[in-house]
Amino acid sequence: MNLADIRSRLEGLEGRVYWRSLEELADTPEFREYIHREFPSQASEFSDPAGRRQFLKLMGASLALAGVGACTRQPYEKIVPYVRQPEEVVPGRPLFYATAMPIGGLGMPLLAENHLGRPTKLEGNPEHPASLGATDIFSQASVLGLYDPDRSRNVIGRGEVTTWNAFLTAIQGATNAKRTIGGRGLRFLTEPTSSPSVIDQIQTLLTTFPEARWHQWDPTGQHSAREGSRMAFEEYVQTRPSVILERFAPAWICVLP
Repeated sequence: MNLADIRSRLEGLEGRVYWRSLEELADTPEFREYIHREFPSQASEFSDPAGRRQFLKLMGASLALAGVGACTRQPYEKIVPYVRQPEEVVPGRPLFYATAMPIGGLGMPLLAENHLGRPTKLEGNPEHPASLGATDIFSQASVLGLYDPDRSRNVIGRGEVTTWNAFLTAIQGATNAKRTIGGRGLRFLTEPTSSPSVIDQIQTLLTTFPEARWHQWDPTGQHSAREGSRMAFEEYVQTRPSVILERFAPAWICVLP
């Protein structure tokens, strides 16, 4: 748009007229298409002064009402961390608890750092001979599972949220169908465990269903290493790193289970 076109468009106008840009003054088809694409619901009111004034009135009234609604007197409340604060709890000073977690069917001795009832860090227990204060990546990352927002909080059945009663009903239906044939085709899959209570429960099930099978699997377990030790020593052993002080060189020792 050149200067002559602008002058011809301004002829006949009275009073003060304002434009946001030269494109609005030109009012070309391309500009109108842009307005309809960018502001489809307000495109018809873009050039209507009455519509803009009405919009500003409504916005001003909404802000005023929101401010009036927020000006309410809230009742006084007292916020206290404890009704009876434990003697050993001091804000800012962590507490440490000896604990353990199962890894590959074995108990990993750990030392949990606790801040006001929330575990925040895990390290190996320096007073336990199995770790002597050392730990691994699985122990370090396990504490994140307590605060993972994506962790499962419900019973899931075929990808859908269900209830515990529905789970028990499905399990009873599957086991009752296998009861007459001794549990043939029934499989129980768990992670490796050395828990006496879990093993006793599984053995009770296998007594009821003698044809059933119990499988243990750990995606990060050392199944191949254990099988290799059985082939070498005719029984399962666990390798642990050691240091020969005379040569200051790493070596490996085998510990019988």
